[in-house]
Amino acid sequence: MKAQIQRFGRSLSAMVMPNIGAFIAWGLITAIFMSGGWWPNEKIALLISPMLKYMLPMLIAYTAGKNVAGDRGGVAGAVAAMGVIVGSDTPMFIGAMMMGPLAGYCVKKFDALVKGKVHSGFEMLVDNFSLGIIAMILAIFGHLLIGHAVTWITGLLSSGVNWMLAHKMNPLLAVLVDPAKVLFLNNAVNHGIMTPLGIQQAAEMGHSMLFLIDPNPGPGLGILLACWVFGKGTTKQSAPGAAVIQLFGGIHEIYFPYVLARPILLLAVMLGNICALTFFTLVDFGLVAPASPGSLISIIIMSPKGQTFIGILGVLISTVVSFLLAWPMVKSRPDFQGEEENKSAAEPQQAMKMDSAIRKIVFACDAGMGSSALGATRFKARLMKAGHPEILCTNSAVGSIPSDASVVVCQKVLAERARQTAPQAEVIEIENFLSDPALDALLAAASQQQSGACAQPAAVSAPAALLQKANVIAGLPSESKEDAIRRAGKLLVEAGYVDEAYADAMLEREKIATTYMGEGLAIPHGTSEAKQAVKHSGIVVLQYPEGADFDGEKAHLVIGIAGVGDEHLEILARVSEALEDEEILNSLYSSSVEDLWGFFSKIQ
Repeated sequence: MKAQIQRFGRSLSAMVMPNIGAFIAWGLITAIFMSGGWWPNEKIALLISPMLKYMLPMLIAYTAGKNVAGDRGGVAGAVAAMGVIVGSDTPMFIGAMMMGPLAGYCVKKFDALVKGKVHSGFEMLVDNFSLGIIAMILAIFGHLLIGHAVTWITGLLSSGVNWMLAHKMNPLLAVLVDPAKVLFLNNAVNHGIMTPLGIQQAAEMGHSMLFLIDPNPGPGLGILLACWVFGKGTTKQSAPGAAVIQLFGGIHEIYFPYVLARPILLLAVMLGNICALTFFTLVDFGLVAPASPGSLISIIIMSPKGQTFIGILGVLISTVVSFLLAWPMVKSRPDFQGEEENKSAAEPQQAMKMDSAIRKIVFACDAGMGSSALGATRFKARLMKAGHPEILCTNSAVGSIPSDASVVVCQKVLAERARQTAPQAEVIEIENFLSDPALDALLAAASQQQSGACAQPAAVSAPAALLQKANVIAGLPSESKEDAIRRAGKLLVEAGYVDEAYADAMLEREKIATTYMGEGLAIPHGTSEAKQAVKHSGIVVLQYPEGADFDGEKAHLVIGIAGVGDEHLEILARVSEALEDEEILNSLYSSSVEDLWGFFSKIQ
């Protein structure tokens, strides 16, 4: 049940988080140019209403659909959302969160149903018309039915929020929100629930306190300050840097491990937030738009004109309360992280000694922005200082980890999801992005790798180039396209470019649509689903003087390609450009291995 709730929460977060920049743009326009704003401008303020009603819900629906079924799902989601948007005067954020995933699901199911059944040459026709028909049906369905249901649900939720506001009970929301936050559901709670409701409330009242329930950095800051003053060991050493990041960077995940290591600290977090929300309620303070990230800077920017100090004071109140309550809790056990860290320090080191070479490290978090960006930046600096510039270090959302990642670093609650997204990678579970022992073990493993101490170095060494001379074969006897593609796939596997699954996917791709390009040239490659089986980008060249049979066409050159991520498109473009001259292409049909190697080695 807990896992299902977490998956649902993350799906809500994944709809909104990629569009936070758009929410901030709308919020800044609202805060600056609305009537009563920092710099009122009637003409520019005309942007506020259509952005709220149309742009933001459609962005959410597009993102939600894309998360399920790629670009086609995104387009269907945006069209379907229009049905619920035009049927109501209420901003349709909840409607968009329903229609986007539904549209993506319908498109995905249809694509699976017709996969391999569309005749060659009709793919674009079927793709475009199926997408249009599905989107049309869902838009009508949303307009006639879902829109009315969502309007009723939204009205009910708004009435509940307004009732809590009227009875000064909204501070109690902290009792529900803060426990969910420390389980790393903060993005889901904030951007999946509070932000949509807050925007609707702000549209009516000019501001909303719902924007402050999750983003207030004060409660977490109080915990970190208590750990800094009264903690010992790693707890004390890591807290100062974490406090700065929490207050000014707004990355709340930074304090979650401190609370999870000593759950009683959750009481200090909740009471600190309750006190701040009580203060905001008494003075009728709220933000005009979402504060993202949840930092002091964001709260200052999104405060109504003339009320900036109130926002700062609320953050200070929650910090002081949280600090005072955490004081005795931390002081009674100042080194409460020690046992957990010592245990986790040994396990990663042992695991990494058994795994492949470290080529690309990806820090992953729920949204791919806050904590993962922080972790990647800091660890990249450690890699450079230790003399490992050859190791790439980046960050991403846990649902879109690059297929060429060799190591993924994430919080324990995201580990299983990371393994599903990147089965080829070693997943390192951490608690603290600043000073987790698992990161020390990872750095040590990188140093061992550079000195040749890693196990199985030969098995994980990368191919020297895009094309190796051993993978250029001339004078092959005529054979079927299936045999030619199997031969190309086998060479890619043996050269270390791909796993065997990719070779099988090359045949699957041929069933969908032929890879024969015309003029005696075929360029087989795998399906998009097989990208995870690609280890390194590479090509192989097979020459058939008598031609390989591609459904009645003679392919004299069969060039198998595999690309990491989207690199296969670049490789395909480079190969096609090099073979544009028909005379050159024809001459290669009977050239020697040396000539073929000399020609294709130039395109690397």
